[in-house]
Amino acid sequence: MYTILLVDDEDEVRKSIRELTPWTEYGFSVIGEASNGREALDFVSETVPDVIITDIRMPYMDGIQFIEEVRKSISPSVDVIILSGYDEFTFAQTAMRLNVAEYVLKPVSVSSMGEVLKRAKERLDNDRAKVLDRNQIEAFYKDAMEIYKEKFLVSLITPTRRLDSTMIEERAETYGVPLKGSLFAVVIIDLPTETLSSVAVEEVIEEGLEDEEGVIPFQYENQIVLIFTSGMQKNFSALFSKQIYRYLSLLQSRVIHYFSKPFNMGIGEIATDVKALSDSYRSALEALNYTQLYPEQHIISISDVETLESDKAINPGELRTELVLAVKFGGKEDTEKAVQAFFQGITETASVQNTVISILSIISEICTSYGRNIATLLEGENLFLALSHANSLSRSEALMIKLALRANEEANGARENSHIQFVEKAKMIIKERYSDPVFGLDQLTDEISVSPAYFSTTFKKETGISFVQYLTSVRLEKAKEMLKNTDAKTYEIAEKAGFSEPNYFSFIFRKNIGISPSQYRAQNRSNSQPL
Repeated sequence: MYTILLVDDEDEVRKSIRELTPWTEYGFSVIGEASNGREALDFVSETVPDVIITDIRMPYMDGIQFIEEVRKSISPSVDVIILSGYDEFTFAQTAMRLNVAEYVLKPVSVSSMGEVLKRAKERLDNDRAKVLDRNQIEAFYKDAMEIYKEKFLVSLITPTRRLDSTMIEERAETYGVPLKGSLFAVVIIDLPTETLSSVAVEEVIEEGLEDEEGVIPFQYENQIVLIFTSGMQKNFSALFSKQIYRYLSLLQSRVIHYFSKPFNMGIGEIATDVKALSDSYRSALEALNYTQLYPEQHIISISDVETLESDKAINPGELRTELVLAVKFGGKEDTEKAVQAFFQGITETASVQNTVISILSIISEICTSYGRNIATLLEGENLFLALSHANSLSRSEALMIKLALRANEEANGARENSHIQFVEKAKMIIKERYSDPVFGLDQLTDEISVSPAYFSTTFKKETGISFVQYLTSVRLEKAKEMLKNTDAKTYEIAEKAGFSEPNYFSFIFRKNIGISPSQYRAQNRSNSQPL
């Protein structure tokens, strides 16, 4: 089932199209409506539909401006259909430039709309069928030079195959790989477990890279790896990270368009030397692990999650890393399995004791990071007495599981509290900056040093509404206060509340409050008059 957004400033037109069209019959569902381009842009920035049906002439932001913004910043591949009452060549010419699928004149009948939807579904089906045709796509990699180029790229991210700077420069030039720059980062795209041609995925990605510079895609171990490069100075690494997030967000919408599902993407640490790409790759793999712990978040940077550097300094073994991940971010079952893995195959008493010491060290480190003492985990029970009674393999394992589960509960509580603090800080900044018309998601996430995608997911999960909705509600509350308590003109109040255009302020106010600003002022002034 494909999704559709309806955009038209006439309520009756939207209602007529929505109610009279048998959407499901043609394989579609309407997931949203908007009455102007600006409102639609807010919707699309958070939920990218497969198809947008839009009018052209609308207040605040017309259809052409809206489509331009969508193509430039959100999704270059979304199918756009224009329904317009204006048969003007200029509009049609602009629509062609913006790759609009169809330009349909109003009024449109139910049967005509059905034909439009049939063609839209055929386009979408063809797009998905095109990239899933293995026989056609897999021939892409039969050229020998491409194979050697891929081996070279793999050598850059594999520690055991490190090359010196001179050799890297020579091979990059030979294979036409744009590796010159001062900032580098590795991104790993994990493919779904079901059978899916990785070559098909890479072709979709490369098609999206036609206008992008400094992004190198290739395949490695059934994953897609992207090497990002930038000529920016080293102290602009935060801006570089932000650009990577924006590109991946656009790429994710393209992936969903073709494969009907998002892919998990892990972003590694920023490297300042091309020879350090293997470190960025390792941290990208680590970031990818966190997508299993946060299934609603499909793009995760290693900088967005707690690092395990202190843990790795003590013991780099896989068992230790698995236990740390399970206790800090997993559930009860994950934690139990991670502890049990330590005890598998152990029979000697000395080995049991050494294993208990190792696990105690790990749990103690985790407790310390959350400001807790391991000795207090058993709630009144003496830890040292409990350890003295753990004189067998089964008792030792049971005690370690008990301690790990208690530490897991502490970690979950601390993480939840961290999210609450995260959101509260954002709310405070919004209340301080709401009056700035250019203040938005990018400015806020820059100030608190997190990615827009990570922030949006966390904020909506904690508050129940999106950032745009929350910011709008704060601005409207401030406007209501000024309408009740001051004699300022409407355009002055709009400006002080953070709305750049008085007309748009009036539109948003009426949509959310139900009456115009002047009506609201009149009602509240009359209600406050003394009897």
